Amino acid sequence: MHPVKSRRTEYAELTRAALLPAAADAFVRDGYNASSTVSIAAAARVTKGALYHHFTDKQSLFEAVLDAHQKAAQKKVLAAASHHRKDPWAGALAALSVTLDVCADPVASRLIYVEGPLALGWRRFRESESTYTLANVRLLLQALIDDGIYPSTIPVTATAHLVTGMITQAGVTLAEAPARPRKRIRDEFETAIRMLMLGLRVG
Repeated sequence: MHPVKSRRTEYAELTRAALLPAAADAFVRDGYNASSTVSIAAAARVTKGALYHHFTDKQSLFEAVLDAHQKAAQKKVLAAASHHRKDPWAGALAALSVTLDVCADPVASRLIYVEGPLALGWRRFRESESTYTLANVRLLLQALIDDGIYPSTIPVTATAHLVTGMITQAGVTLAEAPARPRKRIRDEFETAIRMLMLGLRVG
């Protein structure tokens, strides 16, 4: 039996739940630097004081938004790979496809690959990238090595960083691409990365 939440706890959860999408909309529409906590609070229909009860400043609010999008993306990527537990190669390709779908998403790509480095600075953005994209890539690479698809001599850390760099470049390019050719550009990135992945296979 779950404990009954207090009214204050429920209100706090509702406030936070309203602030995150309102902040995401503002960061995507106006950019991190031009967004204001006053306008975000107004859009979420909460007071500025309520915003600062949950977040110390605009940067901590952005970090929460970014973390939510990164977690959602990671969940989708790992779910795609898990559908192919008996075939790590198919799992890796499915994970790549979902990752590039995230890169092509106008909201996620803008938040992660454009506003992320601006808001957090390069070092903190890299820490976020390591927690999510790099961790996913390392996991999938190791699965391919364990299954004998990739040779055990592959330097996992270096290769994971290179693949992560390709994904980041795809995200930056797609975030800045016009809507009409975005799918074509996304598909070209998938073809190129798949070809590079294929080149690492044993035999």
